[in-house]
Amino acid sequence: MPKIVDHELRRQELVSATWRVMARTGIMGVTTREIAREAGVSTGVLAHYFADKEELLAAALRLSHQQVYARIYERTQGLLGMDAIRVVMLEALPLDEQRLLEAQIETNFQSLALGNSGLRELQHEEFERFWDALHYRVCEAQKLGQIWPESDPSDITHELIILVEGLSLEAVLYPSRATPQRQCQTLNAILDRLGAPAEPAAPTPEQPAPPARAGRPPAARATPQPSLSAPGAAPRG
Repeated sequence: MPKIVDHELRRQELVSATWRVMARTGIMGVTTREIAREAGVSTGVLAHYFADKEELLAAALRLSHQQVYARIYERTQGLLGMDAIRVVMLEALPLDEQRLLEAQIETNFQSLALGNSGLRELQHEEFERFWDALHYRVCEAQKLGQIWPESDPSDITHELIILVEGLSLEAVLYPSRATPQRQCQTLNAILDRLGAPAEPAAPTPEQPAPPARAGRPPAARATPQPSLSAPGAAPRG
């Protein structure tokens, strides 16, 4: 009886083997022969699933990003604004072995894309995808009053993406300088700076109103409104 092969599972196994080779040898060491050896298959089997190395590398990048987005989707359920932004950033930063591998894949892919128009176009598409997801959350946080209304959401999105790319590159090349603790400290400092301060609560009859901040009028007594932000568990760091 012929053996039944799960072709999608086999493709993922070959892509995972590509990740391991790329992390171990860098992009220059990635060959179809080495990937086949890592996966325990022949180069003929590899060619059955991927026409060439470029197609295999593109699949490796896409699957890596799919895993990131799957984690983000799962862990931002019920979160809004800054809470969601924090989770998105933590999942994109190389804070553990899996996320460091993803950063290594990204770094290697970028160097290869410089000389390959097809891979460079794919890189641009993936960049825009992450930009749109993060920009949406930044605008959401601003509408909730969690980010200064005068701030430009595009500028903030750009700054956050540069943070991910910079810390990821540093973690790959200089891991002692970009420890998980240092990455979280840097992220927290930037998010704290972006956040608009909460208005002071209206005083009770027994409690005098606090003095107004310099340059700003005192807060007016307002009718309590239902909270717009959903509660969420503390993000993994």
